[in-house]
Amino acid sequence: MPETTMTETTIFSAPTGAREPNYPRLTPTDPAGPHAGALLLIFDYGLPDEAGLLAFPVYRSDDGGMSWRQVSRIRDTALGVGHRFQPTLYELPAALGGFPAGTILAAGNAIPEDLSRTHLVLYASTDGAHTWEFLSVIDSGGPAVYDSGPDSTTSAVWEPELELIDGALVCFYSDERYKDRGMLQVLVHRSSADLRHWGEPVLDVGVPDRFTRPGMLVTTPALPDGRVLGVLELVGPPGVPVHLVSSPDGRDWTPTADVGTPLESVTGTRLSGTPNIAWTRPPGADHATVLVTGRIAVAADGSIRNVGLVNRTDGHGEWHEVPLPVAATVAPDDPNSGYSQTLVLSPDGRRLIQSTSRRNAAGGLDIVVGTAPF
Repeated sequence: MPETTMTETTIFSAPTGAREPNYPRLTPTDPAGPHAGALLLIFDYGLPDEAGLLAFPVYRSDDGGMSWRQVSRIRDTALGVGHRFQPTLYELPAALGGFPAGTILAAGNAIPEDLSRTHLVLYASTDGAHTWEFLSVIDSGGPAVYDSGPDSTTSAVWEPELELIDGALVCFYSDERYKDRGMLQVLVHRSSADLRHWGEPVLDVGVPDRFTRPGMLVTTPALPDGRVLGVLELVGPPGVPVHLVSSPDGRDWTPTADVGTPLESVTGTRLSGTPNIAWTRPPGADHATVLVTGRIAVAADGSIRNVGLVNRTDGHGEWHEVPLPVAATVAPDDPNSGYSQTLVLSPDGRRLIQSTSRRNAAGGLDIVVGTAPF
């Protein structure tokens, strides 16, 4: 593919009247692993399966994002309530719990039709995301009700994210059950050495002021210097800013009341809401290149820009704007378009790959993947 070529592919458009697809998570696999660098895509979408339960669709690309095919749907074979929100995929970089390196893990939120409970569940695929096996419930919380007000009594668990750290699978997620400690929502993690049994929750980030509500933590694999980076959104402060946090090892995020640093480019552009982060070290580079995206990017003059932020020095120092591959205008008052998108670099560091949701001419949402030279 010529390095100047830009591509854009609409993966999915919801039928008229259906719930809108969203939360598109793009996962590159290891080029040296069993899936040879294939890209995997998952999103939440409310089309019932044959049993009448919601299921997460999974797509795969073997040509760098140029073409896609649906390879499976992750059906709820354990709880019987359906898979509704916030799916994510993760390729095991090493064997764990009887599963080989290259196993694809999927986590998401299983929620019944009446929204009465939230269950973070874990599934595994050993055949490249074609078939799935239920492994465990990571945690369960209260009703799937969103209320960020200071008097909120909600108790849900949300937004699982997976990383292998020190021989254990770590699941980071948002937890609303710390209100008795004065915190509207906190970020926690649980760990498992066998993918089926989980340790007690560990508090990572939480602010005891019933105003600052951190959420949607996404972390990176360890950088060359051993640090783990993460991004989170802060509901409460104006503009839902995206903050960068770091840990020396991925487990220790103390002090827990430290919400990190707001991300801002050298020209004053800031990201707002639903962040994501990825890094790669291109061949021959001295430092890792770190990419961050949010639902929207707001320039210093208040205008909305179709950009992410990039740093080429291991997450230290200056951040710069990087144009996004998918052409889109995201309105601040449209909370779903662009929600929880993904931006990654190809293994050689020469192409950007983005998955996002975009409002279409009919007023619905499309799931779109785009690529562009970097």
